[in-house]
Amino acid sequence: MTTKKKALIVACRFDEDRNGGARPWRFPQAMAPAFVAGGFDRRRCDVRLYSELYSGPLEDPQLLGWPDMLVLSGLQVDFDRFLHLTAYARSLNPKVIVVAGGSLIDILPAFCRQIFDYCCPGPVEEIQPVIRDAFGSDYCAEESFPRYDLAPWGRLLGSVESSRNCNFHCRFCTMSIQSEPYVNVVAEEVRREILRTRRKSIFFLDNNFYGNNAAEFERKMAMLREMKSSGELNFWGAELTADFFLKEQNLMLAKQAGCRALFCGVESFDEDSLLSFGKRQNIAGDQVAMIERCLDAGILFLYGLMLDPTRRSLKSLSAEFAFILRHPELSLPSYLTLPIPLLGTPLFFDYLEAGAILPQTRIRDLDGSTLSLEPLEGLKAFTDWWPRVIRFSGQKRLLASHTRKFLQRYKHPLGLAGSFIALANAATLCLPKYQNPRRTFVSTTECLDPQYQPAFRVAAKFESYFRPVQLTNDKRELNAELEEVMRLRRQGQAREANIAPGMLPATLRSAQRMTEVQF
Repeated sequence: MTTKKKALIVACRFDEDRNGGARPWRFPQAMAPAFVAGGFDRRRCDVRLYSELYSGPLEDPQLLGWPDMLVLSGLQVDFDRFLHLTAYARSLNPKVIVVAGGSLIDILPAFCRQIFDYCCPGPVEEIQPVIRDAFGSDYCAEESFPRYDLAPWGRLLGSVESSRNCNFHCRFCTMSIQSEPYVNVVAEEVRREILRTRRKSIFFLDNNFYGNNAAEFERKMAMLREMKSSGELNFWGAELTADFFLKEQNLMLAKQAGCRALFCGVESFDEDSLLSFGKRQNIAGDQVAMIERCLDAGILFLYGLMLDPTRRSLKSLSAEFAFILRHPELSLPSYLTLPIPLLGTPLFFDYLEAGAILPQTRIRDLDGSTLSLEPLEGLKAFTDWWPRVIRFSGQKRLLASHTRKFLQRYKHPLGLAGSFIALANAATLCLPKYQNPRRTFVSTTECLDPQYQPAFRVAAKFESYFRPVQLTNDKRELNAELEEVMRLRRQGQAREANIAPGMLPATLRSAQRMTEVQF
């Protein structure tokens, strides 16, 4: 009789305010564990999922000592949690097999191979060769389908991929690290995936739902429109790039197909900032008009705002947010963030070579609320300014007024469902957060999370796993253990040298002509 194997798949996550709490109401929740779980044979494997964002830090010795295989996923900022959970699991069960995935695994393969048994730098399907090698081919699923049934945080909204990668390469985004081609999933397969979720409200997990193939996009819209007409689909939302809005008919097609909300990477309304981020697609049209067109079409427009104190004055950054508050025809941003020098991105190398990454910055500090870069007006001015901005000090009444006027302005186009999502977006923005009195919001002096103190005794050889991985030393130099990341800089320089203007999409070529005098 075949022995049943036990697998625990964890979405690692640090609390956004370094308090170690759970954020079950946050959206989107991590769905990678459900997709990875699909690689295990259901008859021969007992699989459990855990999300630290949804349920809080995983510190249960019984659960951590249970699996034969521990699979870890997360963002760059969460890498230290990979180490913590590895230390726990190996202390409780020395035979446990630890598998790690994510962008840092791809960027630092030699460093990571010293720690984990298997490193999966690519898509979720890479788990199957690992299962085959570690347990045997009998433990692999014949067909890999996401295990939505194991993820309680995905009960209300189905999550589906209709494409992979992105046809744009913004300088701060991990999609810019490797030049992977944009890949569409054929419309009929997308339909099958939607039906497998057994949900009628869907969020597409794509990095860019629109992509670079207009005919494929239109086929996808026709399929979603048919599903909506037949009652198989109520509504959906997705993340896409600004070039989607250059064709007015795209909004009409999306609305007819049941779209209720779109997230677009606005980042800034300042053209110079957009150019520094490498978001030329955002200056091919008027962003304010783009947002209004989307909302008037009855689709809620969601976005994030990146406030960059390394290139702009604090006064101009405050004025940008004040501009939004004065204009109720614009939706509120879903979040505010500082620029993050994610390892391997062009932005990271720019700041590293300029000596602009602050001393004693840790990978843990790459969270968007913590400054890890030299500000234009100095640290004192920044630390007086940023806590008030991110806590919306003195702004709550203005936020409430904006929300009231916004809902009045768009109550008919958005309808009840769209208005509810807009209200939830505003409420999430205004929830009390970043109140931890120990925080300095500067990487050099920032406090650490409670998770850096082991929840229970671990083997002596794993005690070092609870020390944060440093990005820079006290001289602003790259941690020698991470030196292998520099190979990506050489690859990126070679790639940029081989890009000719004719290789750019037409909309980008026109944007480049408009702004080339500023480069």
